[in-house]
Amino acid sequence: MASPVRSGFPGRTNSRLDAFLRRHLRPEVYDAVRAYEPCIVVSDAEKHTFKYVVLSDRLIYLTENPPKSIRRVVALRDVVAIDLIDDYPEFLSSPDREINQHIRIVYSSTVLKKQRGKPKGVGKFLFPAHHSNANKKVKQENNGPTFWRRKVSRSLNESSLRSHQEGSAPFKDPTPHPSDPKQLSPAGRGTSRPLPTLSSCQSAAATSMPACSLSLTPNTKEPQELPDPRDSPREGSFRFDENKSEFGVGSSLPASPLHSRQSPEKEESELHLYIISATSSIFLHLKSSWNNYIIRATLLQDPLCASEHSHDTGNPKPYRSEEKIKHFCQLKSELFLKDNTLRKILCLITELRVAAQRNFILKRLFWKTSELFYFLVNKLHEYLPESRDKRALQNKSQRAEELMACIEIIQTLGLMFRETEIESSRLNTLAAKKGMLFNLLVILIRKPKIPKSCAVSEAQPVADPTSAEAFFDSQFQKLILEYTDTATALFYEILLVFQQGNLGLGSTKFSISWMMSFLQSCPYIMAFVARIVEGLVRGLSASLQLLTPCQAVLLYQQFYILRSCLQHSKTLAEYIRNDHCEEFRYFIHMPALEKRLPGCYPITEPTARLCHEVLQLIEQKQCAKC
Repeated sequence: MASPVRSGFPGRTNSRLDAFLRRHLRPEVYDAVRAYEPCIVVSDAEKHTFKYVVLSDRLIYLTENPPKSIRRVVALRDVVAIDLIDDYPEFLSSPDREINQHIRIVYSSTVLKKQRGKPKGVGKFLFPAHHSNANKKVKQENNGPTFWRRKVSRSLNESSLRSHQEGSAPFKDPTPHPSDPKQLSPAGRGTSRPLPTLSSCQSAAATSMPACSLSLTPNTKEPQELPDPRDSPREGSFRFDENKSEFGVGSSLPASPLHSRQSPEKEESELHLYIISATSSIFLHLKSSWNNYIIRATLLQDPLCASEHSHDTGNPKPYRSEEKIKHFCQLKSELFLKDNTLRKILCLITELRVAAQRNFILKRLFWKTSELFYFLVNKLHEYLPESRDKRALQNKSQRAEELMACIEIIQTLGLMFRETEIESSRLNTLAAKKGMLFNLLVILIRKPKIPKSCAVSEAQPVADPTSAEAFFDSQFQKLILEYTDTATALFYEILLVFQQGNLGLGSTKFSISWMMSFLQSCPYIMAFVARIVEGLVRGLSASLQLLTPCQAVLLYQQFYILRSCLQHSKTLAEYIRNDHCEEFRYFIHMPALEKRLPGCYPITEPTARLCHEVLQLIEQKQCAKC
């Protein structure tokens, strides 16, 4: 019953099952299948049956072994917890018990119950809690990323209550924090480093967002701000359309319990998978897919992101993989033309990114060969940190176009990394020339150079704010902020590559300790970490506006990077604790997070968990001194 030992990702190694899935799933659903694994299934409907678990980007399926039919059992949107249970099932033979991986998937199901009294208020943050299982232990990975457990609201209507409460009621911070950063004086230190100057401009998060088309004409209107998340659909309004296999936004929220005697409530169910293999990585794929889903579901609450992910609705065409392959090959050949202008390259890369957002198969094609990855990294190296064309440092318009192109390239690379950890071709491309990956890291942590006249402090007053010079300066400041956020998002994706290598998700050719050891030797890493902290301060400070979905995802990524630095690098951990303690004392704390992060975002609770862990790691130094 044990599955054979195999190297690399689980991939698609069963030709019979693969052919069955191709026949019985729609092409777009088949292309979204991430992994599958033989297992013994125990649930309310299954009693120790030997089946295949099939994982896609949105659903978990079960099919017989050998396959005869396939059915959906769990949607990732309903998952509450994914645990690895340390036990020895009695129904397994002695050898199989030793190599067994018992995976417990806790998910919620909607039932109708009569309302009794008024609905109870929702807590501000629901931290992970363990289900009571006295005779079972949950395995913990010391070096791995923390995957959270989401408590389910007792009513679907409650998911929107906190966002309305936060928008109407004033926030009361139990901790006294001075309102003027200039008046702050850190206690216990002889000298104080000036705290960051807060900008009134909130930069849009770069993750899966189109590059800002910043106009370089002074009389052009400013880009519109992203919509307030309080006006966006609530988590409960997302639905899964099985005919289109796409996210959708419900036209209305569930009826209020005050107007209905019955309302939908959530009940928890469990699906138990017993993988008879010590080498299977399906558990890590399940957690990774769940994490990817939460990020994607949060981003899709932003109308701009949702429009880029959606297909044409006017006259939808049938999904054909052949057309996607042809489109990709055409874009690739056009990108490699020698006489391309920067503007032409920018348009082609944008087209590639939008197409890859809508069709996962383009991500597979991107990693199938290493040519396009090397091309994009080399193109970044051509313009960052400074342009090879020295005229760009005097020509502000040219340098702005170069930075916009670099932002678009980095967004495209980030998209290609996202959700492709199962692709063996990606592993081969990255492992073939690790130097290229490390070169990319160096590019990301360095700050781009801009014309000297534009390198002004945001707090510095401009003599004539209506002049063209002042306009260019403000546009460059916005570009630098957007570049920093975009680089942070891609850095997070590369960090996951090394983190997954640590966990055995693919190969031991990558290790988080190698990455941190390399970064510690780079003279630019401290400044990059400082920009991460400044980004957190910018996201959590002063303004009463709630974060947009993209800003919320960026906040999660920033906390994830800081936690990795604190956990895996003594040098960076000491730097963060010593040089940025003021930020964590006055700006980066849980009350500020609760104030800015809407409870309706799926990523809110994971971000709260990360923030809590980072704060604990920061406080370890003070605890050690006591």
